[in-house]
Amino acid sequence: MPDQLESRLRSEGRGLEIEQPPLEVIAARAATLRRRRLIAQAGVATLAVLATAGVALRLVGPADRPPPAVAASDPAATWSAGGITINGLPHLPTELPGTVRDAEFVDAEHGYLLTTECCRAWISTTDDGGRTWHTVESPVAPKDKTPPTMLVAADGVTVVSADHRTRAFSADGRIWASGGTALAPAAPLTGNARLVSLSDADCGAETAAVAAGVLAPVPQQPPLTVCWRSSVRAGDGSFWVGGRTPAGPAVAVTRDGGATWTVTEFPGYTPTATARAAMLGRQVFISIVGPNEATTTPERLLAVATSTDGGLSFTPPHPTAGQATIGGDLVPLLDGRLLMVDGYGHWLVSEDEGVSWVRLEGLHPTMRLARTQSGYVAYKMSTIYTGFSADGSTWQKLDAQ
Repeated sequence: MPDQLESRLRSEGRGLEIEQPPLEVIAARAATLRRRRLIAQAGVATLAVLATAGVALRLVGPADRPPPAVAASDPAATWSAGGITINGLPHLPTELPGTVRDAEFVDAEHGYLLTTECCRAWISTTDDGGRTWHTVESPVAPKDKTPPTMLVAADGVTVVSADHRTRAFSADGRIWASGGTALAPAAPLTGNARLVSLSDADCGAETAAVAAGVLAPVPQQPPLTVCWRSSVRAGDGSFWVGGRTPAGPAVAVTRDGGATWTVTEFPGYTPTATARAAMLGRQVFISIVGPNEATTTPERLLAVATSTDGGLSFTPPHPTAGQATIGGDLVPLLDGRLLMVDGYGHWLVSEDEGVSWVRLEGLHPTMRLARTQSGYVAYKMSTIYTGFSADGSTWQKLDAQ
């Protein structure tokens, strides 16, 4: 029989037993810790980006201190500078499968995300401005680890494989139909068309258009080496492409569905310089970009030309002061200014059509701005965030990472 001491030890030992929480609770706690670790890493990456960019940015404007690191760990906060506002989330962002490769919005509420990881891809849709997402596996998988392309237009979303041989179409991003593999005969551009390259080459590929999953060459190819295609139609219904001709950077516009193209050239730049357009109403802003002498990326912003008549005529290009770089697209603001992020993550605005730029302090480092069907998307905001803005001035972090 156990003696009195042994009985006492057993009794007290039972009092020391620790009840383990359910497995789902442990998983939730692990996800929270993982998010906190990502945000901490984002803070370190922010410091590294700012430290790297300090010298280059002094060439853009007056010398001053590098912008302070902006904390991204308070998701519900708001950050503002120079009339630009970034709104946080009421909670940490939801983890979606893969890494965000592309984001597109057709209006302020409805948008799509393409995320990829190795040999898989996913399409996520939102009906509430990016607060919640519904995710399905992409009907078109990466090709040799190269992700598919997501093309969003007013009538739905088309996903095209890297070799342009496979595509699928959906009106809502949830129910998909095969788009076939063959090119359709050349056809006039319609209101729902989205211009696309027929290869993955940076410059020189033929231009086609996607509409409701049908891929067809444009009736006439633009008479220039195309390096950029607008993701949206201009306010007057025209379609724009940009690139270069033997004379220099150039843009081309069609107002008759691709039957004819009008080319505007901007001579006097290096042979590798190219041009692309940003539109707001009747205003068209041409950014002339060239390779960065120090690295292959980011591109240098060489000059900006402006049109107030829909691109019928342009001012001579205004050279950009210093060694400014650009990450993605110019954003024309409703107050007449231009907005961009440089290749080092800083936000800048110009009040003189791109001649000089003022750096905005206190905003999240962001690596690229891109035009979508409705508004603009900001990529790699504090490393882990993606943001959306309907007007370029007020940005909302998307609940996705």
